[in-house]
Amino acid sequence: MNKKYTTLLSFYLSLFILISFLGSCRPDTKDDLIVGKAKDEFDMDDQIKIGDAIDNIITNPTKGFNPLPEEDYQEMYTHLNMLMQQLTNIINVERRDEFEWKITVLDNEEVNTFITPSGHLYIHTGMLEYIKGEHELVGMIAHEVAYADSDILIEKMKNEYGAKNLSKVLSNESNEITLNIANTLKNLVFEEESIESADEFSTSIICQFAWDGNGLLAILERGGGAQKPLEWLQSKPVNNHRLHHLEDLTGEDCGVLDATFMERYLDKIIHNLP
Repeated sequence: MNKKYTTLLSFYLSLFILISFLGSCRPDTKDDLIVGKAKDEFDMDDQIKIGDAIDNIITNPTKGFNPLPEEDYQEMYTHLNMLMQQLTNIINVERRDEFEWKITVLDNEEVNTFITPSGHLYIHTGMLEYIKGEHELVGMIAHEVAYADSDILIEKMKNEYGAKNLSKVLSNESNEITLNIANTLKNLVFEEESIESADEFSTSIICQFAWDGNGLLAILERGGGAQKPLEWLQSKPVNNHRLHHLEDLTGEDCGVLDATFMERYLDKIIHNLP
């Protein structure tokens, strides 16, 4: 074998070894795909989709949340959602036209209420039975609206459940995650600053109407100071600072004093409960 042939053979052999080595170092093509990437921020459209996904679980009669069918409780639902529309159809509510603000009543003795990022509010029958007048009802509703109309709720959910899990709800990747959120949303405990902001927001709404403006304060005074506060107030804790701040917000010119509309509340809501 001549020297020229040997040199050429060595060159091609070295080239083959180099190509094989480089090929073995290349990552698998499947690693080029980004799967299950979490969003960092959830805009208004995202919040609507997340809220709707949660609502689909809660209003499903097979999931154990016991929603009262609207067709069987038309008078009650008509009145509740009329109040909701009154409270949200004002300039103070930034997302008044974007969200489908609506109320669903859950047959549950727990004294609680909660809202989704898309404006779906759920009130337990136990809460409705605890309330003493329409002024307390609208005060409570307006307070919950505050969390959905701002980014307070979605930020709290992101911190509690993680952006990746919320992204899975958004993309319909996991019914199990959505169900878990639906089950635990009512238990989210908000920070004092967020609660105070919601109190201010709710007062700015209620004071424009002809209800007694102290409805929310009445619930807090009655149910927040007990040894075991109401379930609703366990997630929005009550302390003396909150009470005094709310007293300052309502003052003497908030709404119409003693306008509790108790008879209407009994007639439209309480007498229609199961």
